[in-house]
Amino acid sequence: MNQYKGLLFACFLLVLFGCSSIEAAFPELESDPAEPFSPELSVMNVQLEVDMSPFLKMLENETPRSFKGGKSLCEGVSYDYDFNRSEIEFATLRNEVNYTIRGGFGLELNYCPLCVTLFGVSSCSVPRIYGSCGIDEPRRRYAMKYGTKLKLNNDYQLSSSTKLKSFKIQDPCEITFMKFDVTEKVKKEIQNELKSMAKKIDRQISEIDLKSKMDSAWSILSQPLSIDQYGFLYINPQSVSVSDLTYRHMTAFFNLNLFFAPILTTNKEAVFQSKLGQMEDHSRVDGFNIIADIQMGYDSISSLLTKHLYDTEIPLKNKTLLVKELSVVGSNDGRLIFRVAFEGFRKGTIYLTGVPQIDSANQTLDFSGLDFEIKTRSLLLKSSQWLLNNKIINEIKQKAKIDLSAKFTEAKVNLKEKLSGEIQDGIYTKTKFKDIRISKLLLTSKQITIRTNLTGNLKITID
Repeated sequence: MNQYKGLLFACFLLVLFGCSSIEAAFPELESDPAEPFSPELSVMNVQLEVDMSPFLKMLENETPRSFKGGKSLCEGVSYDYDFNRSEIEFATLRNEVNYTIRGGFGLELNYCPLCVTLFGVSSCSVPRIYGSCGIDEPRRRYAMKYGTKLKLNNDYQLSSSTKLKSFKIQDPCEITFMKFDVTEKVKKEIQNELKSMAKKIDRQISEIDLKSKMDSAWSILSQPLSIDQYGFLYINPQSVSVSDLTYRHMTAFFNLNLFFAPILTTNKEAVFQSKLGQMEDHSRVDGFNIIADIQMGYDSISSLLTKHLYDTEIPLKNKTLLVKELSVVGSNDGRLIFRVAFEGFRKGTIYLTGVPQIDSANQTLDFSGLDFEIKTRSLLLKSSQWLLNNKIINEIKQKAKIDLSAKFTEAKVNLKEKLSGEIQDGIYTKTKFKDIRISKLLLTSKQITIRTNLTGNLKITID
């Protein structure tokens, strides 16, 4: 009888032990976290196309349709003129905007060969000779042409150089006094006033406020951009440079180099609002080669790994374990520490360690040297050696491989959608990504940072 009681008690203990859960002790984590990557400056060349029509329309509207002038002298030629114009004709050279003004004018003049002063009063010594052209008769036709070169200075002020290129009177006034050609003299005087008008044009252009618009754009660039499923893109702009303008038809072309240190992170962080500094000297850059740091928090990696391994069956000697969770709890000495929760034949939690590594050729993230954490191994050696099985390690190692190339393809599509099309009224972007490659990997206390190189082209069209 006592023998049966002893046997039953032993079976009870065996069943009790067999059904108990396995809970490994929590491992030691990194006490001195690794220093993060120092931001590396990237440069992006943006090709900009600007429709000049709104600017030229403004110039047309703000240029008077008629203007008057003249000069009154006691001795010599005095004159008054009255010009009107038709619509301005615009054309462009490679680096200059030209505008031709056509119209008609009337001219009234008088001539005094000698002026005398008596009792402080000056008067012509002989009766003045009067003449006119384009008055009470068809107005005399003229054509004048201006050329303007625009430049954006390092302080973001727009400056210009406007020159009177030609002034032609197509219907000369055939008036002469004492063999003196009055028309040519008046033409030179009017040219001086037209040159003064060129200086006025330059002054008006210099008053255009571009700095506030640049500051506003800079502020927008400093804000995080939400990238669906991937977190937030921080552009972190540093400085810009702009090339000289060139023209084709009514479109202006120039290149902008943006210097920045981008970060793509799963965690939204505080924004450091940098100020737009003085513009850099411009040099040619083709497309962009962006060095971007992708920061993946351990929570995000855990969610991804658990999704890959959830309910994965691991057969062990006619018994089966079901993986319910694979999460990253931290790092130690360059190794990630994983928590594995399982059910099935037995239920419990164990810890593994592994070194994350990048396969540059296949663009995959996997974990070499995956093994049981020291405290977990010690527990299993004492109680559950059957768990110390290569099948568990191999299955988890295979399933935990992350194909980053597929993720990057999705990210490129997502970014292209964000950076293509009409992004603001009248502003359109066209983005082309060539490739995205991984170059480095770094473990910190709370995340993995992957340094990538993204290449492509970006063009912005402004109507």
